[in-house]
Amino acid sequence: MLARQRRAWTLEEDQQLIEAVKREDLKSHKPLNWCTISKNIPNRSNKDCRKRWISTHAGAEVKITKGAWSEEEDDQLRAGVQAFGPRWCRIAQMVPGRNSDQCAKRWKDTLDPAIDRSKWTSEEDELLLKVVNEIGRKWARVVKQYFPGRTGLAAKNR
Repeated sequence: MLARQRRAWTLEEDQQLIEAVKREDLKSHKPLNWCTISKNIPNRSNKDCRKRWISTHAGAEVKITKGAWSEEEDDQLRAGVQAFGPRWCRIAQMVPGRNSDQCAKRWKDTLDPAIDRSKWTSEEDELLLKVVNEIGRKWARVVKQYFPGRTGLAAKNR
């Protein structure tokens, strides 16, 4: 599977996105239906549209916090996961200033109690080197296939 090529957003695409969000917002759907919105912007996925909106256009409405997470934010995230499971858009509404991508990443890489935080064994080190030589630095795939419970970030850092 090849990764999609990144493509800069054009002014026309941005305008289409703004208009589509306005139309969808008038219907009072919260959170916004990004699948419907993306149908108005050719060759852009729902994720493309959501990330572009959050990073570029929603700044006046929602101030996104970047950088280190506070203990209070971690507690809000834990409560959100307990209440909603992995419904990141709903959870992000419980963590002011953080978006769904930030919440998902923080949970999956840091807070999830299912993460294997044990010390790496010499056998795991050998297997990691072998796997990376075979399939490359596709960390999500590496940990899913060979190191269940470890995170991609942990494998990359190792």
